[in-house]
Amino acid sequence: MNPTIAAISTAAGGGIGVIRLSGPDALAIAKGHFERLPEEVVPRHAYWGWWHDGGGQRLDEGILTYFQAPRSYTGEDSVELGVHGGALNLRRCLEVCFAAGARPAEPGEFTRRAFLNGRMDLTRAEAVADIIAAQTDRALEQARTLLQGDLFRVSMEAREAILQLRARLEVTIDFVEEDVPVIDPTELATEAQTIAQSLGALAATYDRGRLWRDGARVVLAGAPNAGKSSLFNRLCRDERAIVTAVPGTTRDVLEERVDLLGVPVVLVDTAGLRDTADEVEQIGVRRARERASQADLVLWVVDPQDPSAHGDAPEVQGAPMIKVWSKRDLATPPTSAGAQELSVSATDGTGVDQLVETVVGRLGAGIDGGGGLVIARERHQQALLRASESLRLAASLLLDDAPWELAAVDVQEATDALAELVGITTIEDVLDRLFSGFCIGK
Repeated sequence: MNPTIAAISTAAGGGIGVIRLSGPDALAIAKGHFERLPEEVVPRHAYWGWWHDGGGQRLDEGILTYFQAPRSYTGEDSVELGVHGGALNLRRCLEVCFAAGARPAEPGEFTRRAFLNGRMDLTRAEAVADIIAAQTDRALEQARTLLQGDLFRVSMEAREAILQLRARLEVTIDFVEEDVPVIDPTELATEAQTIAQSLGALAATYDRGRLWRDGARVVLAGAPNAGKSSLFNRLCRDERAIVTAVPGTTRDVLEERVDLLGVPVVLVDTAGLRDTADEVEQIGVRRARERASQADLVLWVVDPQDPSAHGDAPEVQGAPMIKVWSKRDLATPPTSAGAQELSVSATDGTGVDQLVETVVGRLGAGIDGGGGLVIARERHQQALLRASESLRLAASLLLDDAPWELAAVDVQEATDALAELVGITTIEDVLDRLFSGFCIGK
């Protein structure tokens, strides 16, 4: 039997904080430390009272709710205690649980128990973490889709179709000498290819989904006074960077998280790139080059009034680049500007919307998002690709008139891959890696 665990499940500093207990002693701990609880505690009923320590000293008043197994988040007896949300107050109230025999919950342990007790499949468990970590509405919507079971449903439907395919293969193998109608291998191969194509198409959404979930890093680079900081402020919708007419005003890296059409982006303003004798500015220039080389995308900002900046943008190793002509309200780009180059004004916002759309497109998210189910975890992608490839191999063997036993092995591999995706079969170290990324209390 699992030991009883306890943790704070809300961020400290709010008006209300929640302490969660789960395990066989959850209700006993609640009865021993919460005044006004009746002998027969009604599940899912909120009780008001005082939480006290082992010596009877009152610590805080609050609301306690008991959830009886299996109708709880974890599938075990659980208690949720709502008290005032100060950090010190929550800690003192939690320590009472530990003194009464509960142990501190590990990261993600409540959700892990929910999975192990059959309260949710593995994809829904991952969706819980994604909802908590979502930085944009798009990422939140994507996580909600997984939480309501869309990926689980699609995976199970595909798995059932594969099992039906496998059954027909096995019948032919087992009764090859009997009076059983022969199944056309071309028909089975077509079925396998159809399922493989569907799974492969879902796997192909990973890059877009990962971008919505994890975001990207976009660096503004260019010469001093090119307009980087002004554009940075416009994209941030705030005066985050100091802007002056003095070259070299920006000497260090400045980062800000922004939402660009649903994509969480870390926007990076950098020092102007030039040769300088100033030791502090040299450090800023070095950091600017480092950030540009690590970026998912570089916006090379150019002042059209600077004749020396009209050449080709320099190549930055490892990062694609968009050339952006700034200060459109003061000057127009030269006629030699390429068709893929953009022109903006950070002062009045002209061209900025087009720049944002171009950035999102170059990052790979797509403006309309593509619609439909999208995956965002590499584990999902690898399982889907493994299942798809196994089915393609099985189809190829069937069409080549190879022994059906060989095709059956690949079909079984596809079944196993989808079983691992939703958590029907899994291994302990996979769960350890997955749930260690959760916050404590969830």
